[in-house]
This record gives sequence, C-alpha cells and structure tokens, in this order.
Amino acid sequence: MPITDTIERYLEDAATGSTFTRRTYRTAMNRFQEYLIEKRTPPDTSDVGQLDVDRLLGFATWLLDETKISQRTLHTYLAGLVGWVNFLQVRGWLPFTPQELARFQDGIKRVRRNQRPPDLLPHPPRPDEMAALVNAAREVPLRRENDPRELLAKLRDVAIVEVLRCTGLRVGELVKISRKQLDEEERAAWVVGKRGKVRRVYFDERAWGAMRRYLSERQIYDGGSGRPIAELPVFARHDRRVGDQILPLTTESVQNTIRTLAERANLAAKGITPHALRHYFATRIYQTTRDLAVTQTALGHSNPNTTRIYAKLEDDAVRKAHKQAFQ
Repeated sequence: MPITDTIERYLEDAATGSTFTRRTYRTAMNRFQEYLIEKRTPPDTSDVGQLDVDRLLGFATWLLDETKISQRTLHTYLAGLVGWVNFLQVRGWLPFTPQELARFQDGIKRVRRNQRPPDLLPHPPRPDEMAALVNAAREVPLRRENDPRELLAKLRDVAIVEVLRCTGLRVGELVKISRKQLDEEERAAWVVGKRGKVRRVYFDERAWGAMRRYLSERQIYDGGSGRPIAELPVFARHDRRVGDQILPLTTESVQNTIRTLAERANLAAKGITPHALRHYFATRIYQTTRDLAVTQTALGHSNPNTTRIYAKLEDDAVRKAHKQAFQ
C-alpha cells in the first residue's frame, strides 16, 4: 500500500485523536513526506513495506539538521510519527519484528532525551506585561464609531484576554464554550478538555464582567439567530461575512488576535500566544497554593509531570543559593 494512502487513513481515523490533534499530526506527516521525497522514497508511489527503522528514525535527524525546529515542535512531530507507526502495526501494514519495533521505540526515546537543548520551560508574561496586553485590548480604537459589529469585536477581544488570563483555558476549549456551559451563580464554566476530560473553570470579577458586557451587547444578534440561546457559542465571529449567523471563532483567529494585541502592547518580542496566558494562569495558581495537585486539576493535566514545570519556574532554592553566594 502506498505510504501516502496509509497516512491519509491514519489521519482520518477517529482513534487518532481530536480534530485539532489530527490537524497537528497532518502537519507532522506532511513534513515526513517531504523528508521521504528528499531521501528518494516518493510516498505516493513507494510501498509502506519499504520503510525500515533507520529510515523512520532518520526523520528526527532530518528535522534537527535541516529545518532547525524547536524541541516542542520536534516532540509533536515525533508523536505524530509514533502514532502512525502504531496504526500500521495494529493493521499489519508495517510488519516490524518485536526487535525492530523495540529499536524504533528506543530510538525515539533517545532522540527526545538527547537532542539539542532548546528551553522547554514556558515563558509566562510578567504581571506588568499581562496588564499591558489587557490595556491594549481595551484601547483598540474603533474605525467606525457607529458600527455595532466593530464594537462587538472589540468587547469580545477584551473578554477573551481577560478570560484566558484567569481561567487557564486552552484556546481549543475557549472557542468551544457554549452559553449553556456557563454557571451564573458560581461565575464558572464547565469545559471539555483533552481526551474528553471535563473540569470546571472559574472567572474573576474582571473577566466575568467583560464577558457579560460582551454578551449583553450581543443580545440583538443572538435573538435573531433562530437558535436556542443556550446552544450559541460564548465567543462568536462578527465579520460581515457571517450575516445573521452566530458562528464560533476558530483557534487561528484567537491566536491572531492575541498576536496583534501583543504587537500593540509592544510585546511582540515576547512571542505571547494564547498558550502563554495559560502559562501565566498556571504560574499564578502555583505561586498561590504551592500545590501541584491543585494546579494540575485547574489546568486539566492528565500527567502530573506536565504540571511540574511550573514548580521549576518557582523554585526559590537556586535563587536563595545564588543570593547567598554572590550578594
């Protein structure tokens, strides 16, 4: 079976993961096919049985040497490759022996441990940078003062920054929240995270107020949508192309919004993204509680090791030792 065909089946398989995961893995597998073409193994005509362990592991070396990617991106691409190999193994399309499969898995582990050491620690915005980002959203000028759609877009973007700041939502979770998931009494929302895990997130007064003002201004559009209010997305598009429809935002549009606001706040060099605001939230929660379990629950992490990076960020031991040695 041609390599390209197996990749398409892998990416279309529901077991591969969520829509966002499949989209990410598609990017990874596109790069893998670029690698194969460069190595004179055209994926659209070469049979998947031609691949051996060395050719698969060579993809990691090619990524590091040819494309200069970050460690985080490398991990993502390798996860896509490993998932594809497992997909092939289960179906008998890549009949590696147990020894070959073990060598492949060991090689992937070694690459993950021993590649060049770009920093994997998150870089959350400082409190003053977070304040500057919020102010940038609030101070965006309206080009047309009497345009209700432009006002709604501004109020929405203010609410998005405030909500990401105090909830730790992933951007994929943010764009999927519907009105029925909001808990007015608790100022909270139930969200569905990775692998279908459900958790409750809480809003502070600023974020809840910004979101409620936006939704209040949006009432005239919500009422004319012809859909139950409870089913409508909390954060919607307001460009003219949607007409009277109430459509959810995409993750890309939120990413572009945060990037644009960071530029307005003179924070472009910080590389602030929606996920950086999640790091900001996680750091504040850990600073306050010093409790990894609470931080893990608040973030919806399945693996506590993922949460431990925030403990590393706040480890005072090295700071105190340095002060004693060099003060």
